[in-house]
Amino acid sequence: MLNHLKTKKSFSYFFFVITGIFTILYQINFEDFWLDEMQSFWIAEPELSWNETVERHKYDYHNPILFNLVLKYFLDVFSYNPEIARYLPLIFGSLFLIIIGPITLEVKKGETFLLTTLLACLSIYTIKYSQEVRPYSLLLLTSALNIYFFLKLLNNLENNKKNIIFFIIFSAINYSTNPFSLIIFSSQIFFISYKYILFKDKYNQFYISVIFICIFYILFNYKYILFQISFDNYELSSDIINVLDGLYFPRFFGSKIMGYFYLLLLTFLIIKCWRKIFLENNNYLFFLILIFFSYLIPLLYGILKTPVLHDRYIIFILIPILVLISCLLNELINNYLRRVLISILILLTLGNHIIEIFQRPNTKPEFNLILKQIKKSNNNNVVLYNPRGTSIFIMSYLENIKPNIKEKLNFYEFKNLNENISSFWFLCYMPEVNFSCKTIKKDNFKTIDEKKTRLVHAYLYEKQ
Repeated sequence: MLNHLKTKKSFSYFFFVITGIFTILYQINFEDFWLDEMQSFWIAEPELSWNETVERHKYDYHNPILFNLVLKYFLDVFSYNPEIARYLPLIFGSLFLIIIGPITLEVKKGETFLLTTLLACLSIYTIKYSQEVRPYSLLLLTSALNIYFFLKLLNNLENNKKNIIFFIIFSAINYSTNPFSLIIFSSQIFFISYKYILFKDKYNQFYISVIFICIFYILFNYKYILFQISFDNYELSSDIINVLDGLYFPRFFGSKIMGYFYLLLLTFLIIKCWRKIFLENNNYLFFLILIFFSYLIPLLYGILKTPVLHDRYIIFILIPILVLISCLLNELINNYLRRVLISILILLTLGNHIIEIFQRPNTKPEFNLILKQIKKSNNNNVVLYNPRGTSIFIMSYLENIKPNIKEKLNFYEFKNLNENISSFWFLCYMPEVNFSCKTIKKDNFKTIDEKKTRLVHAYLYEKQ
């Protein structure tokens, strides 16, 4: 009987994970790249030397170089192609779906981990960032590994050398992925201090780990740290309106209805189980501290120096939210209430997931679509206009997209346009021209056609 139950749990767990991975894969190249994805793709060109890659990374100065280096070597092994690049975040997102269940098992034994895994696999936010060529899927994965080995360290005080080593390694990698992950570090220190004050628990192995983590982090990121603290402001300031509107929960869970449902459910469970969270010696409080610090620390930094808070920077907050909801639901004494809430949670999440997948809107620029339309026009000259100087990213992307789209097309930057060309398509990426594509004003050129897709416009010019 016990073996049968274990087999059933294992089957359900792997079924959820495989379904989640398939969902990411299903629409892996549903959209084209954002400009920042093009930037990472350009930085990660495999043929560049180490020094050239480091020099290019200066354009991505808000992020550590780790993700772009991993992407560089990934593309070197497989192919320097935007469609191939999307498979790297898919790998990170898939590994996250595998590890979220074991994290829950370190907090609460039993079948609770299945609910956490299911919710993670149905998470539209996780799927979205597992399809984007930026560091956020790596941040989510390394945060999960950091938290997992932190809990292993707390739960196994003896014969713990292996867990300490892994905790140090994944913490250093995590903090080198994005500085916002240091919020996890702060939460861990605060939680350990709380346990010592309230329960007199001593975690000497954690204190030793902290020393090594700090040493490795500073060694790996010394120049980056000095560079970051020199800024008075950032291009992406805090999104304070969405912080006030549901603490980003509507973004995390796909809609206002789902976001507020998750927020209200989490709030209800915290109030209902407050004694177990604050007064009993378990790990629930760590996750609550992590949620609280994920908003508090960036907001305080914004008040003291410059606004920085944005939902994707704290993507790791999904971990404590999903773990707490799953575990606290199973702490409810009233069986009827527990079953009703879990049923509603699963049905709403599944319904929202299906709607988001099969009615997903295209939110990114449609370069591939407009190039397909241009190819039908029998004019193969495409001139990229970008006065902000980011055309190098876009050009790299266009020159390496699918062969059947880019073949026979000649790409030029506007500043390098050959005067002998008598006709060409004038291509504008609208966000980079303030949504005002200033067409060429020359007496010997005339606009004879135009094409418009989402965020990308093209005008056909011909010499008179």
